[in-house]
Amino acid sequence: MEEASAQTTATKKTLLKIGGMHCAGCVNSIQRHVSTVEGVSKVEVNLASEKAVVEFDPAKVGLPDIEKAIEEVGYRVVYEKVSLKVEGITDSADAQRLEGGISRMEGVRSASANYGNAQVLVEYSPALVSLADIRKKVGDYGYSVIGESTQASAHDVEARKLKNLFFLGVAFTVPVVLFSYPEVFSFLPLAGTSAGAYIAFAAASIVQFVTGSRFYSGAFRIARMRSANMDTLVVLGTTAAYVFSAYNTFPAPTWHGIYYDASSLVITFILLGKYLELKTKGRTGAVIRKMLELQPKAARVKKADGSEVETPVELIQPGDIIIVRPGEKIPVDSTVVQGKSAIDESMATGESAPVHKKTGDSAIGGTVNREGMLLVKATRVGADSFLSQVVKLVEEAMGKKPAMQKLVDKVAGYFAYAVMAVAVAAFGIWYALAAGATEAAIIPAVAILAVACPCALGLATPTAIMVGMGKGAAHGVIFKSGDAIEALSKARAVVFDKTGTLTQGRPQVTDVIQLKQEIDTEGQSVPDSTGVLLLAATAENYSEHPLAKAIVGHAKSAGIEPKEVSDFQVTPGMGVTAVWDGTTVRVGSKKFIEEAGVGAAVSSAQAAVEKLQAQGKTAVLVTANSDIVGVIGLMDAPKQEAREAIEALKGLGIEPVMVTGDNRRTAEEIARLVGIERVYAGVLPSGKVDAINEIRKSGMVVVAMVGDGINDAPALTAADVGMAIGSGTDLAIEAGSVVLVKSDIRGVVSAVEIARKTVGKIKQNLAYAFLYNVVLIPVAAMGLLYPALAGLAMAASSVSVTASSLALKRWKPRLSG
Repeated sequence: MEEASAQTTATKKTLLKIGGMHCAGCVNSIQRHVSTVEGVSKVEVNLASEKAVVEFDPAKVGLPDIEKAIEEVGYRVVYEKVSLKVEGITDSADAQRLEGGISRMEGVRSASANYGNAQVLVEYSPALVSLADIRKKVGDYGYSVIGESTQASAHDVEARKLKNLFFLGVAFTVPVVLFSYPEVFSFLPLAGTSAGAYIAFAAASIVQFVTGSRFYSGAFRIARMRSANMDTLVVLGTTAAYVFSAYNTFPAPTWHGIYYDASSLVITFILLGKYLELKTKGRTGAVIRKMLELQPKAARVKKADGSEVETPVELIQPGDIIIVRPGEKIPVDSTVVQGKSAIDESMATGESAPVHKKTGDSAIGGTVNREGMLLVKATRVGADSFLSQVVKLVEEAMGKKPAMQKLVDKVAGYFAYAVMAVAVAAFGIWYALAAGATEAAIIPAVAILAVACPCALGLATPTAIMVGMGKGAAHGVIFKSGDAIEALSKARAVVFDKTGTLTQGRPQVTDVIQLKQEIDTEGQSVPDSTGVLLLAATAENYSEHPLAKAIVGHAKSAGIEPKEVSDFQVTPGMGVTAVWDGTTVRVGSKKFIEEAGVGAAVSSAQAAVEKLQAQGKTAVLVTANSDIVGVIGLMDAPKQEAREAIEALKGLGIEPVMVTGDNRRTAEEIARLVGIERVYAGVLPSGKVDAINEIRKSGMVVVAMVGDGINDAPALTAADVGMAIGSGTDLAIEAGSVVLVKSDIRGVVSAVEIARKTVGKIKQNLAYAFLYNVVLIPVAAMGLLYPALAGLAMAASSVSVTASSLALKRWKPRLSG
C-alpha cells in the first residue's frame, strides 16, 4: 500500500500517480513547475512507474494545490473509481455519516453513499489510499462490504484508448498509402486522379488531427512551459509533411510532392509503439502487484465461545485468533499459538524451501500453510503488515532517482532542441544541394524528427530499477532507493558484524570454570561452579546483551534463580557491574575487569581465558569485590551458510571483513571457520565507524556494512551501503539503505548480484538508446531513411528498452538465500 507519511519535521511526503507522461521532457516539466509552488521542497517524478514523490510543508500548501500545479502543465493526477455494496446501512443518516468518513480520508477525492441501493461510489488516488483502507474505514463505522465493482484502472483505460487510436489510424492510413502511390496501385479506380489525391488528403487529415490529437495537445502544453519533448518532434515532423503534401494537392495534385503516407505512417507506428510500451511498462512492477494480491479476502476468526466467524481481512484486529487449515493462506502477520506446519514463504521472502513453524514462531500474512492446521494470533494488520511495508518501501524507492537517472534526464531536457537544430540544418543543406527543390529537403528533415527518440533515454534507467527492485523484493532484499542499487554494484568490501550476522546470534554457555575454591553466597560456602553462575546471572539479569541472556538462561535451566541487586550499571561493549548483598559483582571482558582496578588478580584467570579463546569461545570473567571467582565460556557458532556466502562474495571480487567487539583470538577463530582473512577485533560499537573509514582509506572506495540495523545503526549509516539483516517482518528500520528480510547472509550475495545485474542492464539500455540516436539521426539526415521507417524505428526503440529491462525477470541470483 502507498500512503502519505509524515516526516520527522514539518515536511510531509506524498506519492501521486500521474497520467499523460511520455518521455523525460514530461518528467522535467512537471518537476520544474511543481517545484515553483510555495511550500514544495522536493519533487521527483518516475517515468516508468508514472508516480511522483512530493515533499511539502502542509502549513503552506495542500494536495489540491499540488494537483492544480500538475494540471497547469497539462498532466493529471490519476484517480480510480470503485462501487461498494455495503451491508448495515439502515437510513439516510447512516449513509451521510459513512460518506463523510470516507470523504475525509487522505487520497479520497469524493464519496457518495446511496441509502436506496446501499452502495457507496468512491473516487480515490491509488497512490495515496488503497481499496483495503477504504474497506477498513467502512468496517470502522460498523458496516461491512459485501460486494464491490471497480471500474477499469487508469492504466487499462489508457491502453484501450491507445489501442483504439492505433486501429483507427490503421483504418485511415491504408487508403492514404493506396492513393499515395498510383504507379504501384494503378488497378484502383481513382488511382492517379485528383479524386484519389483528395481521398488521400481526407484520410490523412483524420489520422493527423484525430488519431494524432494526443501529440498536438502534448506539444501545446509543453510549449506553454517553454520546453520541448517527443510530442514536439512528432508534431513538427508530421505537420511539415502533411502541410507540404496539402500544398501540392490543391488545386491540382503534384504527385511528386505528396507525402501523406509519411505523416500518417509515422503517427500510426508511434501510436503502436506507445501502446506496446505501456503494456510492457505495466509488467515491470508485476512482482509488487502480485505481493499485494497474496493476502486472502477473508479469514476464519475463532471467538471466545469456540465458534468460527468468517471475517473480512480488513476487520481483523491484533489479538484475534485465526484458524488456518492446510492449503490456506495465513491472512495477516501472526504468531503461531497452536499447532505446527511447514509454511511456503517463497513469494514473500524468496525462501524456496518450506519453513517449519511451531508454537511461538511468527508467520507472514499471505504465505501458504502447506501441512498441519494452525491457530495463529494476529499481530500486525493493514499498513503495519509485512507485505504493506514491502510495497510501501519499494514504491517510495522507485520514486527516488539514482544519480545516473538525474544526469540522463538533464541530457534529455536538451535533446529535443538539438534534434530540431539538426533537422533545420539538414533541411537547409538539402535545399541548397537540390537547387531549391523543397520536396528533396523536407523528407530528410521529417525523418530526423520522426526517428529521434528521447523516450528510450527516459525509460532506460527507471524500467531497469523497477524490475531490479521487484526481483530484490521477491528474494527478500529490499532496496530503499536506486542510489543504493548503484552504490552496492560498486562495492569492493563488505564489512560484517560478528554476533548475529556471521554467527547464529544465540550464544550458549559451554564452560563454567571456578577459580576460587569456595564462593560465599548468602553466608554459605559453595564449593562448585554453582556460585560462579549465581553471581554472574544475578549481575547480568537486567542486561539485554545476548551474552547476558545466555548466562541467565543457562543458570535458570540449572535451577539457579538470579537475586535482586542494587546499583546496576552497564558499560557498553565491556560488561556490567551490580551490588548484591553488599558485594560488588562485575561480569565482563578482561579489559573491563582490568580497568575496574582488579587487574592484579587477572593473571590467575589468564590460562583459562586463553584456552577458551583458542577454541573460538568468548571468555567472560566474574569477580566478587576484588577477587576473580571464575570464568564463563560461551560459544556463538557460525551460521551454517556463512562460509558459502563468504566464498561467493570472494568470487564476485569483494573482500569480506569482520568487525567485532570480541577479543582477537576468538574473533580470528570464527573468521577462520567462515573464511575471512581481515579482522578488526576488540572494536566497541562507537569504533565501528572508524573501522569502516580505515577500510575505505585502504583502497576499498565503496564499502558496504552488514549488521542488525539497531546496535549497528551508526556503522550502517557511515558505510556507503548499509545492509540491515535479519529484520524479519519489521521493515521499519531507519538505518541502512538495504534491508535483508532473513538472517541468512546469502541474501548479501543476492543483493550484490541483483545490484550489479540491474546497473549492468541500465548501462546496456543507455548504450542502446544513445547508439540508436547517434546512428539513425545521421542516416536520416543523409536522406537514407524514409519517414515511415523512421517512425517505425522510433516506436520500436522505446519498446525494446522496456523489453530489455523485463529480461531481468527471467534471471535468478546464484544463491537462493
